[in-house]
Amino acid sequence: MNTKKNVLFLGIVGSILLFLPAILNQILSCYQKNWFFCNDSYEIVAVSVFPLVPILIFSLITYRLKDEVFQAWWRFARWWVPVIIAVTLFLQNAGGGGGIGISGAVSGAFDALVIGILYIILVIVSLVKIVRTYLRTKETW
Repeated sequence: MNTKKNVLFLGIVGSILLFLPAILNQILSCYQKNWFFCNDSYEIVAVSVFPLVPILIFSLITYRLKDEVFQAWWRFARWWVPVIIAVTLFLQNAGGGGGIGISGAVSGAFDALVIGILYIILVIVSLVKIVRTYLRTKETW
């Protein structure tokens, strides 16, 4: 149960870190361009923290379910989310045009495709794990 609370807290904090600077940016209109969320530093942090939003959503879904359902999902998510973060940071910091040896307009589309595929895998596998484990634990009642 403690892990459920920690993951939920991590998802909430990550979502706040993602959306609060964007909201402040709109409110304050970035009068001083040296603010953290008015430059590229915020973009790197936002892209790195974004995988915590699905963590928050799936944590909320599994919070009221049996601990077995949460643990089945968490065993997958705790290694897949760092993979997404690492690949995202790698693609953001890759030399050349921002892609893996691909320059120009193609690199942005390639990066988006790779990251999109990783997120699709995260969502589909998470849903499958949650539903399968839920149905399996429901049958044992």
